[in-house]
Amino acid sequence: MSTLKAGFGRRLITPPLGTPISGYYEKRFAKGVLDELYASAIALSDGEKKVVMIGADIIYLTIDQAAEYRNLISEFCNIPVEAIHINASHTHTGPKIVEDEKYRAFLGIQLRDAAAMALDDLKPAKLAVAEGEAKGISFVRRYRMKNGNVQTNPGVDNPEVDHALATPNETVKLVEVIREGGDDIYLVSFGTHADTIGGELISGDWPGFVVRTVEKSLDDVKCIFLSAPQGDVNHINPFPTAGDRNGLEYDTFDGVPRGYEHARHMGNVVAGAVLQICGKAEILPDAKISYAEKVTKLPTFRENDKLEEARRIYELHQAGRDDEIPFEKMELTTVVAEATRRVALENGPDFFEYTLGAVSIGDIVFCAVPGEMFTELGNRVCEESPYKTTLVCCLTNASGTYFPTRKAYDEGGYEARSSKLAPGYDDIMVKDIIELFDSVK
Repeated sequence: MSTLKAGFGRRLITPPLGTPISGYYEKRFAKGVLDELYASAIALSDGEKKVVMIGADIIYLTIDQAAEYRNLISEFCNIPVEAIHINASHTHTGPKIVEDEKYRAFLGIQLRDAAAMALDDLKPAKLAVAEGEAKGISFVRRYRMKNGNVQTNPGVDNPEVDHALATPNETVKLVEVIREGGDDIYLVSFGTHADTIGGELISGDWPGFVVRTVEKSLDDVKCIFLSAPQGDVNHINPFPTAGDRNGLEYDTFDGVPRGYEHARHMGNVVAGAVLQICGKAEILPDAKISYAEKVTKLPTFRENDKLEEARRIYELHQAGRDDEIPFEKMELTTVVAEATRRVALENGPDFFEYTLGAVSIGDIVFCAVPGEMFTELGNRVCEESPYKTTLVCCLTNASGTYFPTRKAYDEGGYEARSSKLAPGYDDIMVKDIIELFDSVK
């Protein structure tokens, strides 16, 4: 009989109409609901230690919000803070928590209760792992243009695009938690931006479709989605065929093609990969749970020699005068984000501290990364990991900034120009992650 036990809990977190929506450099407010938002929790116990991992249909948590919620769960459920991970799906059609105190309090209660329900539902379990592929739905969003410049989201069918600057990771990772006397729990990990719908209607975007499709397709299975590295990838096919355009319309905000039906398609593709590999996953031997956290100290990206122009752009944007900034669409977003970063860091600090987390169970490790990591950096972590199966879970326990690769700073683009971290931070971060992995091995 396995000593491992697992439990599941889920709570509704859909915000009321009128709630600010997060995701863009413009104000949006919820006018309706396309589908409900949820927080889904898995609890794991080896008889000595317990951990809780939550997948939530939100864009991100700030460092302060994540600390507040994790402390709330810790006190209510009597487990250590470092044993609690809250992963955000990064939906861009969810609540802007930082601007709504009532919703912020409600979300904390629902996260707490999802965790408590999971801990109350513990049943004997064993783990199995498998990998599949979700082809053709994730695209690198940074491109070298024919004039030598680098742009993020340069548009569809743009003749000035020369080539993409990376390759998307199309791997779908599945951890099956096979339980006695209860529904199985599937942990599904895939990485690409959940920014497929836009508008002012609440939706969990394509990760929500993954969860619903898996659960509808398989009897007695609960599904939790965990965001993999996605900082430089999204749904935009730069050179689509006629069929690729189905379910998409151009968003007037930034010229990006978006659509609810395309989100459904993406969810179906990821869920399809799960259906191909589930039941054939490798069953792992019984193992103990270990967890730990590590603070990584990373240098900030300060450019005080360019403050005058940054202040001008920042002040124009704050005054609602974007039409006076000589850029449009994604390039406008990029220069505004870059200016905001320069102004914010004028007086320091010289370093930011981010908390990394790890939960290991035998030869599986879940890595909590508090931000939006580039796919190549996520690949590097997996390659250097001492574990057979490594799930890098981005936007977990906070969202500090973008985590680009070193070469991205020389190339340019929205993510590197807006990141709060200086070139070279990545070596420090990866070193600290691997040291953390070693500490829970």
